[in-house]
Amino acid sequence: MKGYWINHVIEIKNHERFFAYAEASKSMFAGDNKYGALMKVFGSVTATLKGAPVSHAALVEFDSIQAAIDFWDDPEYAATRAYLGPLDDESTTVERRVCCIEAEEIHISPDQWFWLNHVQEIINEEAFFQYANASLEHFNVAAFGPVVHQHAGSQAIQLAAALGFSDGSMALNVRETESYRSALAKGGMAENESNVVNRTICALPATSN
Repeated sequence: MKGYWINHVIEIKNHERFFAYAEASKSMFAGDNKYGALMKVFGSVTATLKGAPVSHAALVEFDSIQAAIDFWDDPEYAATRAYLGPLDDESTTVERRVCCIEAEEIHISPDQWFWLNHVQEIINEEAFFQYANASLEHFNVAAFGPVVHQHAGSQAIQLAAALGFSDGSMALNVRETESYRSALAKGGMAENESNVVNRTICALPATSN
């Protein structure tokens, strides 16, 4: 099992500081440190399919869930986070959510796209997991789980997921297919899912490492 960060960047308020942080921390996500920190996906969100708009999203892999938790306060990484402002408050530079989950290792193939999802609240667990189980056939990679730890974000996240597609057309349009709408219907979510779940779904192409 690996540890993963599933990150949503909601708003970049100071582009100079944020991208200085991104550049300074880039070498720390090459997979060659004691945490195994490896950037699997990072980029501008092509489309926010559910929920409030998200600017950028990222998927970072670690050797374990404990490594995903501990890396945040590693002195070298903390020094780069200082580009964003005080270590306990980066809100003047960026609004983002950084969530840790444990999942089986994610393998990324050429042309892969992902949904990187944050579930703020599951209102009806039985209905939501009926949908979730029925929807799995649409993804060629599926890693999801409860948020074990949340490093950043004013809104608490209950569950996060990285769901893969073979191409962008599927990632952007699968929600309109008969089979996916059938999965939604199994959870009573085909017309309106607000009584079942509050979630954010971001679609973007993967970056293979």
